Amino acid sequence: MPDLDALAPNYRRVREHWKDAPTLSCCHGALIKCFDGDAHGLVEHVKSFIEVVCVTILGEFGEPMPSSSPTTTELLVAALRPLGLQNTRGASKLDKVLSGFNRLADALSEMRNDHGVVAHGKDAFLEGVAIDHTRAFLQAGDAILSVLLNAMEGKEPNILITREPWERFTHLNERIDQAVGVEARVDDDGHRSVLVFAVATGPMNEAIEIRVEPSRLLCGIDRSAYVEVLKTVGEAGPGTKEDEERGMEVGRAEDLKPAPAPVSRPVTEVVPVYEGRLAAMRPGLEGFLGAEGWQFRQVAPDDRKLVDSLLATADQNMGLDWRQREGLQARLKVAFRRVLVQFGSDPEKARRISERLVTWLRIQLPDAA
Repeated sequence: MPDLDALAPNYRRVREHWKDAPTLSCCHGALIKCFDGDAHGLVEHVKSFIEVVCVTILGEFGEPMPSSSPTTTELLVAALRPLGLQNTRGASKLDKVLSGFNRLADALSEMRNDHGVVAHGKDAFLEGVAIDHTRAFLQAGDAILSVLLNAMEGKEPNILITREPWERFTHLNERIDQAVGVEARVDDDGHRSVLVFAVATGPMNEAIEIRVEPSRLLCGIDRSAYVEVLKTVGEAGPGTKEDEERGMEVGRAEDLKPAPAPVSRPVTEVVPVYEGRLAAMRPGLEGFLGAEGWQFRQVAPDDRKLVDSLLATADQNMGLDWRQREGLQARLKVAFRRVLVQFGSDPEKARRISERLVTWLRIQLPDAA
């Protein structure tokens, strides 16, 4: 039998449309595993996959379930409705096509009862699923998925509740990005700082304000930056009264141990020329960036050089014991990543380069520095 993607490509198309959907991913993985095996139970997997897709579409448009325990056909009819493919009882020529797909869904349920390994009331000596039946199951499901996905890609989901990613709405994103003015500031919210973004399509005094904690912003946009910043601030935090009492019980010996020096925030230095204590590292750093595929002769619009900026940033963020302290190393990574991004690097590539750069510095940097 040919490859699943060659025989029925729409299962993978659907999976890639909702990349972050765990249940859909699980269903797709189980379908592939069953297909690559002896194919017993394949019709159950096909039927379940279609049902998961229908329920997901209903969620994208905020539509209710058709009943407490809907059949596959009922789910398909309900999912087609918000996609503009509702059966109009003969008023549209499309009705015959939709009725055909409804019958396909009914046929899947009937085939499941006849050929599925967990079907109702089967005789123990009936034959298993034949190859021809397997093809029929897969291609019937593939045809249904094709209609659903093609209609979905041409329809705008409910933006307030959809779980589709930001990249899905490029046409809307461009309209907003080209029309709005943005201002940002930092407010002191008592015990912590809060970022405040003001977004307006007219005068800024009519702007919509969005207040967000730094942790929420990092967690939602860049998880790797969230982890790196977490390392720089250490594990110490405000303790409870219980923690304080537990600490007193340990004994006074702990009080004699020096507390680790706090790690300050990463400092980013973007400069035209660097002539500090690390200047001798310039040729080696150029070689490192070249090995990473970076065209280090490229400069920012204001002619500030990348190599000099990285050296200046390293100078500002190193402590005497930075090789041993993970917090200082994490601070360096964050600072390097910010510099690389300012010079046009993709954030993910900048993260990888910054991690290797810290390792390279630990090996190459003279102890005297």
